[in-house]
Amino acid sequence: MIFFFFAFTACDWFGGAPTDSADPADTGAGDSADTEDTTSGGDTALAADDARVRALTDLPEGDATCREPLLARVVHITDGDTVYVQPDDGSAELKVRFIGIDTPEIAHDPDPADCYGDEAMAYTSAELSGHLVWLTFDKGCTDYYGRSLAYIIRGEGDAGFFNRELLQLGYAWTLTVDPNTTYADTFAADEAAAKRDGAGMWEHCP
Repeated sequence: MIFFFFAFTACDWFGGAPTDSADPADTGAGDSADTEDTTSGGDTALAADDARVRALTDLPEGDATCREPLLARVVHITDGDTVYVQPDDGSAELKVRFIGIDTPEIAHDPDPADCYGDEAMAYTSAELSGHLVWLTFDKGCTDYYGRSLAYIIRGEGDAGFFNRELLQLGYAWTLTVDPNTTYADTFAADEAAAKRDGAGMWEHCP
């Protein structure tokens, strides 16, 4: 009887029987808007996160921007540094390349994935798929391929600057292309710190 009471109480304290949590490494190239953050309450948690993102006011952006910040939902992940978004204002879907960084390549037949390419894509998918983000801009809005070039903002201050997060965790290195150079020095410092600390690919890739 004592053992039964202890087991019941422990279950009550820790939220019931353990369940499997999603492993970001299991996320593949087919991820889309169907991927939703269900780790902390499903639709309720996502709605609360949407409200939080909508309320953000501290939005890092370029010194001279080509357009105003844009609120959008991430609907598909192409790789670690490229996503498709649906703007919140109902305008046409955009393919967005993250400014100032580059992640290792995923597999493109017949070429295999680069070291840490799948991991970078899985992290971006796990963190952004289905979520609202702010896109902010620098001097140049598009690249040669017609992709929108943007900074990805999902929280207040430095901690919510996703381009920097990928660098800091070792999923990306810097790629500075004129005229979008506002954060070039900041990004270089983030990469240097990740290398020094052996974060992500800097530990696992030769």
